[in-house]
Amino acid sequence: MFGSFKNKFDDIKKDYKELPIANENFLDAILAPVFFVTISRFQDLQTSIILTGILIMFTFLYRILRKESLRNSLIGVGGTSIALLIAQIQGSASGFFLPGIIRDLSVALIGFISILLGRPFTIYTSKSIRGWPLDWFLHKNVKPAYREVATIWVIFLSIKGLLQLYFFSSPEILAIIKLATSNQTTIALLVLTYIYGQRKLIKLGGPSVEEFKNKVPPPWSGQKSGF
Repeated sequence: MFGSFKNKFDDIKKDYKELPIANENFLDAILAPVFFVTISRFQDLQTSIILTGILIMFTFLYRILRKESLRNSLIGVGGTSIALLIAQIQGSASGFFLPGIIRDLSVALIGFISILLGRPFTIYTSKSIRGWPLDWFLHKNVKPAYREVATIWVIFLSIKGLLQLYFFSSPEILAIIKLATSNQTTIALLVLTYIYGQRKLIKLGGPSVEEFKNKVPPPWSGQKSGF
């Protein structure tokens, strides 16, 4: 069972390789925040920012030497640098986590609005990756699967963002939340919602993408791969 889940995990990570969560590196997602919060316990904010800045430059050079994607490396350095800048402006270690909180709550809000408008954001995420016809996603026997998956993500991101707001005065707890919801954990949720969505499509009995394109009348065999 674990092996099957791991295979699905690897396959879906490849499918969603263009998404930020699939490209978030351990050094950016975990090491920098934990290092920053730990140092801030023993040093003043300015020193903590400088030392963390030095760390991310070393990690950037390390990733370049390993010939990792320059784009992903720059995104990682840029994201951490912005977080350090916000901490400097905000005047506390908690400010480091503010960009992530804003991102999570913004995506949750956009997702909620997209559901209310009848155009779940998961439709457009999938379409950008798969290139399937938009009208297929909006089919009455297809769209509910994407709406339910969108709802799961909105709930997850809302809880994550609101928890961070509640514990905003405690950077140590914010670091724990960051650690608990790292990219690998998020991809695990992506796998689960992917599997859920596939099963929901089959249960809804809608057409497959090819059946939709070819205007095949029901009963349909349904979309059995991809989501």
